[in-house]
Amino acid sequence: MQENSLPQTELKRRKYLATRAWEMIHQNLQIEARNENTVMSTYQEYYLHISFSEVHPLMVICLAKALAKRSSSRQRQIINELNLRSILGSHAINDEMGCYFYRAANWLDTELTAERFFEILNRCVDEANQGIIRLTG
Repeated sequence: MQENSLPQTELKRRKYLATRAWEMIHQNLQIEARNENTVMSTYQEYYLHISFSEVHPLMVICLAKALAKRSSSRQRQIINELNLRSILGSHAINDEMGCYFYRAANWLDTELTAERFFEILNRCVDEANQGIIRLTG
Protein backbone atom coordinates (compact mmCIF):
# COMPACT_ATOMS: atom_id res chain seq x y z
CA MET A 1 0.00 0.00 0.00
CA GLN A 2 1.43 3.36 -0.97
CA GLU A 3 1.53 6.35 1.36
CA ASN A 4 -0.89 8.39 -0.76
CA SER A 5 -3.47 5.58 -0.72
CA LEU A 6 -3.78 5.66 3.08
CA PRO A 7 -6.69 7.63 4.54
CA GLN A 8 -5.66 11.01 5.95
CA THR A 9 -6.84 10.01 9.43
CA GLU A 10 -4.51 6.98 9.38
CA LEU A 11 -1.57 9.08 8.19
CA LYS A 12 -2.23 11.54 11.04
CA ARG A 13 -2.48 8.70 13.58
CA ARG A 14 0.83 7.22 12.44
CA LYS A 15 2.54 10.60 12.50
CA TYR A 16 1.17 11.18 16.01
CA LEU A 17 2.57 7.82 17.24
CA ALA A 18 6.02 8.54 15.79
CA THR A 19 6.02 12.11 17.14
CA ARG A 20 5.00 10.99 20.63
CA ALA A 21 7.70 8.29 20.62
CA TRP A 22 10.26 10.90 19.51
CA GLU A 23 9.20 13.25 22.33
CA MET A 24 9.26 10.48 24.95
CA ILE A 25 12.78 9.45 23.92
CA HIS A 26 13.95 13.06 24.14
CA GLN A 27 12.58 13.22 27.68
CA ASN A 28 14.25 9.98 28.78
CA LEU A 29 17.64 9.86 27.06
CA GLN A 30 20.47 12.34 26.86
CA ILE A 31 20.49 13.10 23.14
CA GLU A 32 23.89 13.86 21.62
CA ALA A 33 22.74 14.66 18.09
CA ARG A 34 19.55 14.61 16.06
CA ASN A 35 17.95 15.48 12.78
CA GLU A 36 14.37 15.33 11.54
CA ASN A 37 14.08 11.51 11.70
CA THR A 38 16.97 10.37 13.90
CA VAL A 39 18.34 10.70 17.41
CA MET A 40 21.83 9.67 18.50
CA SER A 41 23.00 8.91 22.00
CA THR A 42 24.93 6.35 24.01
CA TYR A 43 23.42 3.59 26.10
CA GLN A 44 25.12 0.88 28.14
CA GLU A 45 28.48 1.18 26.35
CA TYR A 46 26.88 1.28 22.88
CA TYR A 47 26.53 4.10 20.43
CA LEU A 48 22.74 4.35 19.95
CA HIS A 49 21.01 5.50 16.78
CA ILE A 50 17.20 5.57 16.66
CA SER A 51 15.38 6.37 13.42
CA PHE A 52 11.69 6.88 12.80
CA SER A 53 9.41 6.39 9.84
CA GLU A 54 6.05 8.09 10.26
CA VAL A 55 4.33 6.43 7.33
CA HIS A 56 4.73 2.84 8.54
CA PRO A 57 5.17 3.86 11.56
CA LEU A 58 8.49 2.30 12.58
CA MET A 59 11.17 2.90 15.16
CA VAL A 60 14.54 1.41 14.19
CA ILE A 61 17.12 0.93 16.95
CA CYS A 62 20.76 0.50 15.97
CA LEU A 63 23.44 -0.27 18.55
CA ALA A 64 27.11 -0.06 17.59
CA LYS A 65 30.33 -0.93 19.37
CA ALA A 66 33.92 -0.59 18.18
CA LEU A 67 35.88 -3.76 17.46
CA ALA A 68 39.60 -3.98 18.20
CA LYS A 69 40.52 -5.44 14.81
CA ARG A 70 39.15 -6.45 11.42
CA SER A 71 36.80 -9.39 11.40
CA SER A 72 37.97 -12.90 10.72
CA SER A 73 36.19 -15.41 8.51
CA ARG A 74 35.15 -17.20 11.73
CA GLN A 75 33.56 -13.98 13.06
CA ARG A 76 31.67 -13.47 9.79
CA GLN A 77 30.41 -17.04 10.11
CA ILE A 78 29.31 -16.27 13.69
CA ILE A 79 27.38 -13.21 12.42
CA ASN A 80 25.58 -15.42 9.89
CA GLU A 81 24.71 -17.93 12.63
CA LEU A 82 23.44 -15.15 14.89
CA ASN A 83 21.21 -13.84 12.11
CA LEU A 84 19.80 -17.30 11.45
CA ARG A 85 18.74 -17.57 15.11
CA SER A 86 17.77 -14.00 15.94
CA ILE A 87 14.09 -13.13 15.83
CA LEU A 88 14.36 -9.59 17.21
CA GLY A 89 16.90 -8.01 14.87
CA SER A 90 20.04 -8.41 12.80
CA HIS A 91 23.77 -8.44 13.50
CA ALA A 92 26.52 -7.06 11.25
CA ILE A 93 30.19 -6.20 11.18
CA ASN A 94 31.52 -3.22 9.25
CA ASP A 95 35.29 -3.61 8.83
CA GLU A 96 35.68 -0.17 7.23
CA MET A 97 34.26 1.47 10.35
CA GLY A 98 35.68 -1.17 12.71
CA CYS A 99 32.28 -1.73 14.34
CA TYR A 100 29.77 -4.37 15.31
CA PHE A 101 26.13 -3.38 14.74
CA TYR A 102 22.84 -4.71 16.03
CA ARG A 103 19.65 -3.41 14.42
CA ALA A 104 15.98 -3.98 15.25
CA ALA A 105 12.84 -2.48 13.72
CA ASN A 106 9.72 -2.04 15.86
CA TRP A 107 6.20 -1.19 14.72
CA LEU A 108 4.56 1.62 16.63
CA ASP A 109 0.98 0.34 16.79
CA THR A 110 0.16 2.16 20.02
CA GLU A 111 1.66 5.07 21.90
CA LEU A 112 5.11 4.12 23.21
CA THR A 113 5.58 4.58 26.95
CA ALA A 114 8.98 5.07 28.56
CA GLU A 115 8.60 1.71 30.32
CA ARG A 116 7.90 -0.11 27.04
CA PHE A 117 10.67 1.76 25.22
CA PHE A 118 13.28 0.73 27.79
CA GLU A 119 11.99 -2.85 27.73
CA ILE A 120 12.54 -2.90 23.95
CA LEU A 121 15.89 -1.11 24.19
CA ASN A 122 17.17 -3.42 26.94
CA ARG A 123 16.18 -6.49 24.95
CA CYS A 124 18.13 -5.06 22.01
CA VAL A 125 21.14 -4.52 24.29
CA ASP A 126 20.83 -8.12 25.55
CA GLU A 127 20.86 -9.38 21.94
CA ALA A 128 23.79 -7.13 21.04
CA ASN A 129 25.70 -8.28 24.13
CA GLN A 130 25.18 -11.89 23.07
CA GLY A 131 26.56 -10.99 19.64
CA ILE A 132 29.61 -9.24 21.10
CA ILE A 133 30.29 -12.13 23.48
CA ARG A 134 30.12 -14.63 20.62
CA LEU A 135 32.40 -12.46 18.45
CA THR A 136 35.02 -11.63 21.04
CA GLY A 137 34.75 -14.49 23.53
